[in-house]
Amino acid sequence: MNHPAVAFEHPLVKDGAIEERAYQVNIAHVAHQVSTLVVLPTGMGKTIIAFMVMAEVKRREPDGKILFLAPTKPLVNQHARDIEKALDVGSVVVFTGEVKPDDREKLWKEKEVIVSTPQVIRNDLMAQRISLDDVSLVVFDEAHRGVGSYAYVYIGEIYKKHEGLRLGLTASPGSDIDTILSVCEELGFENVEIRTKYDPDVVNYVHRRDIEWISVSLSPKQKKIVNLLQDVRKDFIKDLQNMGFMVGKNPERIPKKDILDTNRRVHAELKSGGRRSLYHAASVVAACLKLDHAIDLAQTQSPKSLRDFLDKLQNEADSRGGTKAASRLMDRAELKEASFILDKMDEEHPKVKKAAEVVAEQFKKKEDSRVIVFTSYRHTAKKMNLELAKVSGARPVRFVGQTDKKGDKGLKQSQQVQVIKNFEEGKYNVMVATSVGEEGLDIPSTDLVVFYEPVPSEIRSIQRRGRTARKRRGKVVILITKNTRDEAYYWSSHSKEKKMWRNLNKLKDELKGKVKVDVSMDKKPFQVVKKKSKKQLKRKREEQIKNKNQRTLSEFKDSNKSMEIIVDVREQNSRVVRDLAAKGTKILSTKLSSGDYIISEDMAVERKSVSDFLESLMDGRLFSQAKMLARDYPNPVMIIEGESLHGKRNINEKAIYGALASLVSDFRITVFRAEDENETAGILAALLNRKNKGEKRHSIRKDKHSLSTADTRRYILEGLPNVSGTLADRLLEHFGSVREVFLADEDALQEVKGIGPATAKKIVGIIE
Repeated sequence: MNHPAVAFEHPLVKDGAIEERAYQVNIAHVAHQVSTLVVLPTGMGKTIIAFMVMAEVKRREPDGKILFLAPTKPLVNQHARDIEKALDVGSVVVFTGEVKPDDREKLWKEKEVIVSTPQVIRNDLMAQRISLDDVSLVVFDEAHRGVGSYAYVYIGEIYKKHEGLRLGLTASPGSDIDTILSVCEELGFENVEIRTKYDPDVVNYVHRRDIEWISVSLSPKQKKIVNLLQDVRKDFIKDLQNMGFMVGKNPERIPKKDILDTNRRVHAELKSGGRRSLYHAASVVAACLKLDHAIDLAQTQSPKSLRDFLDKLQNEADSRGGTKAASRLMDRAELKEASFILDKMDEEHPKVKKAAEVVAEQFKKKEDSRVIVFTSYRHTAKKMNLELAKVSGARPVRFVGQTDKKGDKGLKQSQQVQVIKNFEEGKYNVMVATSVGEEGLDIPSTDLVVFYEPVPSEIRSIQRRGRTARKRRGKVVILITKNTRDEAYYWSSHSKEKKMWRNLNKLKDELKGKVKVDVSMDKKPFQVVKKKSKKQLKRKREEQIKNKNQRTLSEFKDSNKSMEIIVDVREQNSRVVRDLAAKGTKILSTKLSSGDYIISEDMAVERKSVSDFLESLMDGRLFSQAKMLARDYPNPVMIIEGESLHGKRNINEKAIYGALASLVSDFRITVFRAEDENETAGILAALLNRKNKGEKRHSIRKDKHSLSTADTRRYILEGLPNVSGTLADRLLEHFGSVREVFLADEDALQEVKGIGPATAKKIVGIIE
């Protein structure tokens, strides 16, 4: 500790912007030469390593672009701001969904450093608005997300075709070798650099983090409510045991994990045509999961949170389409008694007062402190914010996600950015944050982090703690309610974290021979190499492709100018779309009223898995969907994807054949069978090739048959951004005609209820 601060020097790093730390320099020395996954504890400056690598790559290839990817909008904005503060690497631009696609296409050509959410880049690549041809470096922040259908995977797949460098950053890659190898494979990392706080080049830079556990006890009334809920849960568990699930286990000690396992087993048996009594089991399991949530709220959160949840269950039970699980719960006398106690209760959860006391004590010791209070629930965040406002010296602010929830508006991206800025500058000195504040946000001056409740995930626990002790000594306080799930969650995350660090220490040896690990390069750190021009880099890439007897990307595009498909947003993450995009098809994504893929003006394709086909046949959706598809497109197509249609449900073969016959003869739908997503993509590509010989303009608004004059006016207005049927009626009522709506300016449009500044601006922008 007490390692003297020395500025890191590099021609493209601003004076004094980066402190030189041995482990960061050592890792960057390797990472600027070979594609590397960096595994480093939270708060140890993974982003600084990225900056060092960016500076050297930009010096080496001044004409190349740098793409910096991060999973959340606040993180994207923070990285962009920090890059501009620390580096002289050219013009920086932020890409998120709030930037229009046409603007992104233009900015991509103009800017040298693009900081973006991965979904935006994936969509732009699929729509061929951008190309990675001129990208020299891609940084994957929180690289552990690079598995499955996450957007990182598609970007990594496309970028493997180029010679550029890849850098991955993560504090929590998973606890087993297969997970790390999977990330390396998907994103193209050849080397893994792992450090823990005990490594020789790290230990001198680790700041002390004091951890304190504070226990609180529930009041007698709160304990009574918990006991009532647990009694009902025990009865439902016994019911499941009588049906053959979780047999031989103590019904009072069965964890939520076993309930979730039972839920998966029940639904798996139902999908394979299991006995009808399993529908009852599925309902009981659903009731158990709802009870688990209620118990969690009763034990660890504000009574108001539980009250709101029980009200939601009651509304669900009373509604016509309500679930049997909700009805089964709310019919129990114990739930009625718990509701009665809640109605008479005027006390708060003891954690609320204790958290306020902890924060007050911190400000007594250090008036200029910065504090973060983490909680899993928005309602608790709201309650804590009000309570902390009473603490002398505290200026609290809530930091939550963007989604609006009932009675609680989320924070827009710009508001999130402003909250972080205000917290850093001291306008606010206490941030009450939900999980949105856990990942990646760099707030180096935080002195105290309070866990309102422990979290069972070791990753989330590490990320929460990592908000403090970044630049100086810090403290973590964890509030635990005695004899509740708080205790189980704490020890669960503690055990998982120990396992993760044990496994990380083993991984260096295990990874040898599979990827390079902690390699030592012969080149001197940040050695200057001969600069290559943009033209030279492009020529080299095209020569390499030609040597493999392949066409260049530009040649491929020229031969597929008409290969364009409109895809429903729900299909965006599918392997089908990724395969089509990889073949050079231009992907345009939007929300479709019928069909999943539009091939042309007169042809659309509905894609169904075998399970979905059979389920929709049983519940009647199949023929209503077929009717819409046939109504909207002269040449409708359905692709049924997966294994045999038989043996998956207790459905008579004649019913299946009858349904297929009806699709063909009654609805004139062409039906294809595909074994998997790859085969589906092949069928779609063939249809595109065939249809695009006589190309027609795609239409995505199909519900326009035999409309009246009034409906036509409404239909026209519904084509404007964010204008629903209700808003269309209001516009017509306010302005009197479509013409007057089109002539209105932004201020006039905002006079209509439901149209705010953003929507008004979009409407005027479209009309102009």
